[in-house]
Amino acid sequence: MARVYLTIRRRSPFGEYTAAQGSTLATLAEHGPMRMGELARREGVRMPTVTAAVDVLVGHGLLRRDPDPDDRRAVQVSITDDGRREMAQLQSARNEVLARAMAGMTDDELRALRAAVPALRSLRAQLETLDESSALTTSDKE
Repeated sequence: MARVYLTIRRRSPFGEYTAAQGSTLATLAEHGPMRMGELARREGVRMPTVTAAVDVLVGHGLLRRDPDPDDRRAVQVSITDDGRREMAQLQSARNEVLARAMAGMTDDELRALRAAVPALRSLRAQLETLDESSALTTSDKE
């Protein structure tokens, strides 16, 4: 699945933005405003990485930083209308890539792909609910 995702991403790049910036934008589009620490956790990166991505996206008007209503020391990051338009364009480009690829598949392959969609959605939902303690550490992977 990772290879499929990476191939789609290579075939429909996020314009002038890096993969990390595109992922940051997508996360905020899907999950709504959040603090920087939560964004870093969801992205699986460290604070300096997410801060750099957010800085670029804020500079391009795709994200904004607002005071956190629950903690005046913190900020929440959210997607702007321009950011939503960028995401819509990206999704459209990715859908076009998928449609072209699927046009070369047999009817049986397409049926199998459609049948797998509910299971893949369930898998994604389960992965989203895993907390940090469930995540593999570097030592677990060795």
